[in-house]
Amino acid sequence: MRGIISKITAVVLVIGLSFMTLSDTDVINKVEADDVYQLTYHFSNNNSGSAYGKITMTASQAGEYHFYWGDKNGQKLTFNGTEYSELGSCTTTTENMTASYQVISPYTVIPSGAEKLLAYGDNDQVVDSYDIPKTKQFNEGNLLYKFALMSDVHYNRYSDFSADDSVAPFDNALKFVNSQGIDFVGLTGDLSSHGETEAFQKFKSATDKYPNMSVYTCMGNHDVSGIKNFNKYVNTKKKTDKNIKSINENGVDFVYEKQGDIFIFLSQTKWLYNSKYSYLLEKQQLNWLEKTLNTYANRNVYLFFHTYFASENGDVTTAVGNLKNPGGYTYDLTYTFGTTDEKRFRKLLNQYSNVTMFSGHSHWAYGQQKYNPNLNIGNINSKKTGASLVHVSSVSAPRTIEANSSEREENNGKLSEGTVALRYKNCTVYLGTDFKSGKYMADASYICYDGKKSTPVPAIKTGRTKIKSLGKAKKISKKSKKYKVVLKYKKVPKAYKYEIQYSTTRKFKATKTKTRRTNKTRYTITKLKRKTAYYIRVRAYRYQFGERVYGKWSKVRRLKIKKK
Repeated sequence: MRGIISKITAVVLVIGLSFMTLSDTDVINKVEADDVYQLTYHFSNNNSGSAYGKITMTASQAGEYHFYWGDKNGQKLTFNGTEYSELGSCTTTTENMTASYQVISPYTVIPSGAEKLLAYGDNDQVVDSYDIPKTKQFNEGNLLYKFALMSDVHYNRYSDFSADDSVAPFDNALKFVNSQGIDFVGLTGDLSSHGETEAFQKFKSATDKYPNMSVYTCMGNHDVSGIKNFNKYVNTKKKTDKNIKSINENGVDFVYEKQGDIFIFLSQTKWLYNSKYSYLLEKQQLNWLEKTLNTYANRNVYLFFHTYFASENGDVTTAVGNLKNPGGYTYDLTYTFGTTDEKRFRKLLNQYSNVTMFSGHSHWAYGQQKYNPNLNIGNINSKKTGASLVHVSSVSAPRTIEANSSEREENNGKLSEGTVALRYKNCTVYLGTDFKSGKYMADASYICYDGKKSTPVPAIKTGRTKIKSLGKAKKISKKSKKYKVVLKYKKVPKAYKYEIQYSTTRKFKATKTKTRRTNKTRYTITKLKRKTAYYIRVRAYRYQFGERVYGKWSKVRRLKIKKK
């Protein structure tokens, strides 16, 4: 009997405990339901280091949520002791407890060391985190070196000379990159307001404070009127720098090498932006550029040039470097589409996919990519088979504009931006940098893989021709006092044309020499004078990189026009 009672008592106790347990669980679930968060990340591709995708937050209460990269310990990610700003944010409402943030650019990077995505709530506390899969974490090996990018300093443009709004931000930016252990800074021009000497002197004074840091720049449109003093005060280190590989004859275009990579500084030499003018000297600059790009076709090349290009169909509003806000405002200062120099330059950028071109000029702040996802980074063509393009914001006045405004804000003295570039074996990571706050901008940090390299085309040679015959001198007409003679010479394989020179002096002095060109192997020299001795020679030439490649001169033949 006791056994039966014990069993009954035990069953009652178990049932009672079960009810207690269920009751306790209900209480716990109610507490959690008031404070439940679910953070998810839907990636748009499987590429390691690519942040492109959609971040979704589901919450049990309305609020604003901010997303940051986190390290393995769940702390906000830093690089070299410097924090990353937020990647993005979203807001849930009482009507919709789920909200999303779409990562804007396909190039946005998951930085090295990021293993988590952290969601912060209104109280600046982590409410949830997402573990980034190993396959999606940055995996490009060791960092090889760092360099910095800046643009549009514009001394003397904002406020007067004594209260120049560009002095403090440029000084602060140099101080920041120096603290990050960067020894090379490249700028895309516009140091001045209108090419004034004082601006170039200020630039020299600012950069001279860092003797161990090389700071090089090309000229922008605002600098072109002061080329003489630009050469005097700017890029002065290039005269003694062993890393300088070549300098164009104009003195402002040059090549710098760092750990096997090539940095080309190509200066804009003209100001006007319309179809009647070019920005570059066709023969001196574009020939030099084409030859230089061929020389380094098998290297990783970074090209600094001030002005950005319109998209391949001529649309400036979708260009890397420009935008159009919903109100219809755009700032059309693109390289004039369709001019002879623009077409040739664009052709080179489409040909050399190993090139990344940096440009400034528009001043648009990096955050303005909300109006154009391609604002800060892209490619010269939509197929992504040509050069990569990177927009560099202004270090002294990054421009912003409201969605429906027609007036932009210069932000001089308020904002200051640039880029810190991290070079890895197969790619470069560009960290948008807010020099004002001293943080890296997670939403403006990108990964760009090296383009395909090619084998440099060897320098061509042009063969030497030989004069086959020189006919007898004959009068041009019965009444004429002038003579003519038929010259024949051997054909040179692949020759474009032949250059004939005839002179009254053996040394072919310019003042006494005539030069004629033809694509035929027979030429009639006319207007020869009687009682005169002429010296004649011919050579063939071809074209490479926009320049003539001459063969050797033939042996000189002498012709005497006798008195008749």
